[in-house]
Amino acid sequence: MKKKDRKKQMVLSFTGFLAGATVFSMMMPQKGFSATENRYLKKRPVFTVEGLLDGSYGRDYETSLSDQFPARDAWIGIKVMAERAQGRKDVNGVYFGKDDYLIEKFDTEEIEGEQLDKNLSWVSTFAEKAEERLGEDRVRIMLVPTASQILKDKLPLLAAPYEQSLVAERLAEMMGEDGQSLLVPVEEMLAAHGQEDIYYRTDHHWTSLGAYYGYRAWAESVGITPWEQDAFSIQMVSEEFLGTVSSKVNLPHKPDSINLYLPKAEPAYEVFYDGAPEPAPMYSYKALEGKDKYAVYLDGNHGLTEVRNPGAAEQEGEERKLLIIKDSFAHSFAPFAVNHFGETFMIDLRYFNQSPQIFMEEHGITDVLVLYQIPGFSQEKTVSKLIR
Repeated sequence: MKKKDRKKQMVLSFTGFLAGATVFSMMMPQKGFSATENRYLKKRPVFTVEGLLDGSYGRDYETSLSDQFPARDAWIGIKVMAERAQGRKDVNGVYFGKDDYLIEKFDTEEIEGEQLDKNLSWVSTFAEKAEERLGEDRVRIMLVPTASQILKDKLPLLAAPYEQSLVAERLAEMMGEDGQSLLVPVEEMLAAHGQEDIYYRTDHHWTSLGAYYGYRAWAESVGITPWEQDAFSIQMVSEEFLGTVSSKVNLPHKPDSINLYLPKAEPAYEVFYDGAPEPAPMYSYKALEGKDKYAVYLDGNHGLTEVRNPGAAEQEGEERKLLIIKDSFAHSFAPFAVNHFGETFMIDLRYFNQSPQIFMEEHGITDVLVLYQIPGFSQEKTVSKLIR
């Protein structure tokens, strides 16, 4: 067979394969959620003439075809193996680091831009107004760097991820000399403990130990005496955690362990999610049976979480109420912070639509912490709700 004919046959075969896979995917039931990737999948859009004319139907259909492609998980793994064989340092936005670390890569264009500029302005305005209302050492902002910033010794040779400290530096510059005290020096604290297990190897979150050091940095910055580690019993609740970063590469990998820090003299916590009338446990052990084991912390994402700790006022010598405006990095942080407050409220602006400032007035908030991981904060569109 001539070379030209072989090439033509390969093209036709591949085209036929794609066409067959497309038809097959249309016949198969659509998946709503990918446990492997821990996200909702795009379903086939409903056809409309308007959508066809403005191009939205074609774009949505292309996305749904990718998400609903037969054996999608297996193809992701094959793609990753092929790209690794080519010697790439990162695949699907993930570095294959030392000591079995999978570390998310973030480039400049993924963090810097118009959305980050807006978010820095909004959080700065909110924090300054909150401090005027609540007083000195009652308001803090904690922007947490991810593993690529702290665990640089784990990165492949010549890896050059975005320098996340630039975000905190920009915020400090924007807030001026008087406002810089509002920023928690969390990067310094984490860097000092970078040889410890402060980030999961397969997930984008910090571990309970990493969250503990974040708690220490925050507590010390506001004049609260943090609990020492020996005040907690450490309980390993899972050795089978494969997190969000491992889902990006979809290859067999050594799983993480999840450790919970339980106070030895456990307070009488009462936890309420989204205004539920009955209290729930601090930890959702049922989540350990599924893919998203990180949801063991405070039952995952909720618009509003309230933790009551009646004994805190006696211990701290005053009645204080903490509001944490947060993403999921706060879920493993909050179990430490709640030990110092009679009530702790956590709001996730993605699911909470009331004005945070009105909420503060209605609930007698005395202290505020804004806690986000840096890459997520840079792209989060709901930060604008802070200044409603």
